[in-house]
Amino acid sequence: MAFRSRAGITEYLEFFNNFLNTCPDFSGPEGDTDVLPPGHQIVIPDHFNKTFVHFLPGGYLNGHTARISFLGKTKFNFLNETKLEEWVRQIHGDKKPKRILDIGTGPGFSAFTYAKVFPEAKVVGVDLAAPYIRFARQWNELRNVSNVQFYAANGEDLSWLESESFDIINFAYVLHEMPADNAMMVIREMHRLLRPGGTMNGFEVPYFDSALEREIAVVFNTWGHDWQEAGGPQGPEPYTGEYMDGTRLPEALAVSGFNEIEQIDYTFFDSLFIATK
Repeated sequence: MAFRSRAGITEYLEFFNNFLNTCPDFSGPEGDTDVLPPGHQIVIPDHFNKTFVHFLPGGYLNGHTARISFLGKTKFNFLNETKLEEWVRQIHGDKKPKRILDIGTGPGFSAFTYAKVFPEAKVVGVDLAAPYIRFARQWNELRNVSNVQFYAANGEDLSWLESESFDIINFAYVLHEMPADNAMMVIREMHRLLRPGGTMNGFEVPYFDSALEREIAVVFNTWGHDWQEAGGPQGPEPYTGEYMDGTRLPEALAVSGFNEIEQIDYTFFDSLFIATK
């Protein structure tokens, strides 16, 4: 009720922040040097945490929010490793990939799933939020998965990774959380990094062909606010309009050079996007 209360959003954020401060802190050294790829830096784009996506106080850069996202595995279909594994085996079960990239890995759900399904492959998980990479690395100390590595990196610029060096590229719930221009940069990087014949798959918010359905989704998730407006709650998913009417994911994949593009609807809030290079 607090989450949906526009009038009480200030009090809600104060309450939520106080609760988050009781969760473990995954902050690190200045510059996040402990989780960066060797010899590289990370540039945080202006849009990231400009608004509180999901109303997380301080956004994903707040070291206390990683625990909340970890608990999302019980709420969101494609953060549930059992469901992820079912789809990964269905989509890629006949493949023998050597290198797999997971963009926006968060606590590592997808990366760990791919590492399990393909134990002979090397899996690289990247996320823009360094606290989540620290969480993933600490979690991996408990899971002891030998074929996965985690780095803090911006999916818009993965120039430290060699072109056409991955057989599979995955993302989950990433592109709807940024402006369309930024999403296009991520899509172009995925195309650059994927080897010819490789597969990209995204577990993402559906794209609706119907203008009415897109409008309903935008109003529902933004509360009618524009993310560029100063102040105000701006809704729990401030970039929904950018995603629906700017990125237009199936079209964006085609423009970027992907082939055999397919959208498989799962629920009103979840779809799978699959494409090849």
